[in-house]
Amino acid sequence: MRFSDDLYQLIHSLSQSEKRYVKLVAKAFTSKGTDNQLDLFNAFDRQKESNEEKIRVQFKDRIPARNFHVAKNRLYNLILRALYLFHAKNSYKEKINQMYFQADVLRQKGLYKQCDALLEKGIQQAKSHEDYLLATNGLGKLAASYQDQRDVQKIKKYLDEDLKQEYEFIENYKNDITYYYLQLKTLFLTHKKRAARSEEEMDAIKIISDHPLLQDETLAKSARAKDVFWFLNGFIARYKGDYEKASEYWGHFVKAYDIYDRIPKAKITNYVADVNNLMFLELEALLFETADKTCQKLEQFLEEDYIQSDPFLTVKIKERIFEFRLEYYVRSYKYKEALDYLSQHQDELDAIYPQVGKFRILVLDYVIACIHICNAQFDEASKFLDQVFENKIIKEHEYIYAGAMILNLIVHFELGNYQLLDSMLLNTYRMMYKRKLLYKTERIIFKYLKKYLHRQSKQTILDSFILLKQELQELVKNKFERSFLPNVDLVVWIESKIQNKPMLEIASTGGLSLEH
Repeated sequence: MRFSDDLYQLIHSLSQSEKRYVKLVAKAFTSKGTDNQLDLFNAFDRQKESNEEKIRVQFKDRIPARNFHVAKNRLYNLILRALYLFHAKNSYKEKINQMYFQADVLRQKGLYKQCDALLEKGIQQAKSHEDYLLATNGLGKLAASYQDQRDVQKIKKYLDEDLKQEYEFIENYKNDITYYYLQLKTLFLTHKKRAARSEEEMDAIKIISDHPLLQDETLAKSARAKDVFWFLNGFIARYKGDYEKASEYWGHFVKAYDIYDRIPKAKITNYVADVNNLMFLELEALLFETADKTCQKLEQFLEEDYIQSDPFLTVKIKERIFEFRLEYYVRSYKYKEALDYLSQHQDELDAIYPQVGKFRILVLDYVIACIHICNAQFDEASKFLDQVFENKIIKEHEYIYAGAMILNLIVHFELGNYQLLDSMLLNTYRMMYKRKLLYKTERIIFKYLKKYLHRQSKQTILDSFILLKQELQELVKNKFERSFLPNVDLVVWIESKIQNKPMLEIASTGGLSLEH
């Protein structure tokens, strides 16, 4: 029987400090069954992989099977309660919401002076954090208090002063949510495809990039809106293929952390995301040395004691480092180094795989398949491509989907599965055509692979590869074709066919690029 592993995942996401606090809360707020809850917590915590069946057997004399799901739910909710109490003290939002809730209680008791004082304090704090929605909420509660009091002077003050301020808060909040709308719109386009591949796609992103709020930073009314301004302009430049410009925009975020000797706890998650974004942009811009140095920031950060004590954050940082290093070696033609790095860190990769999301697994499997292709390990590449296709979210990320389908054809061509390849070519072509994933580069590859199936002599095949190389080198001058299949340089692969040498040997002599 399959059981939900939500409780297991929640417990294994906790830091040591959070685990200690959960146990304190369990002892403080529960009486009946406290020992069972703590022991159940420890049992899940000790497991390296989720195995509820084993725990059910272990607790069969203490928790009846019919009640085990109830015990799990109670423990799950206890952990959530403890996490709320643990983190609420560091959240300005929760502190202000607590003031508002306490003010509501005071108002219901008729203690209006105390109520209004709390509300005014909360409003000022919300304003200082540029949280205009929270400030507006506080002013609304203040108006309700004045109404209950039937205090004419306070009502007049609200109408003359507070209402005007409330309108300003609302306008600023509208400014914030417009930026967030633009952010969601941009992410929707850029997460499906890594870069624009047609005029139609370029037009779609241009509608966003031409929005007035993305033209002038001073139009952003809050610090968060300003961050979105830089973030989106970076994403848009990346989608347009201007990677250096994009890295300039996102470098703005990483530079902001230079003032800290130690990254504040509240900024750690954002710091990791910002460094991650920057190093991949620099990699896409082929700024290998710069990207390597940026990645070293994350590697050094991972060594901090207060980071290593947080298993969830440790996994998040490791997955980004692993993905970057693997892509870094492939893009810089260091194929053997990529394979060596993969081998050296295989145990760590195996350990984090069950703890990362489907998207990260998808990307890692795809890059690892590329590494095996570049090292002529086509059977291994085929296994990882199978895992890519089995990933449930692959069709949500078209650039990986299309790249994997092309690589799959190349792998079966290298394995000599010509009978299978004949049917695969037709099926893959139809699938990509239906999903509008066929661009000029893909069409050319299909054309030549189909020809190879019907070539008889080695000379005609060699001549065909030379023509394919020439066509691809010419095609890359098209701005929409430059970003095709970035993890495997097809010209290196073609050159390996022409010279009858492994890609590793071709790359070791300096490598080739579609632009050369």
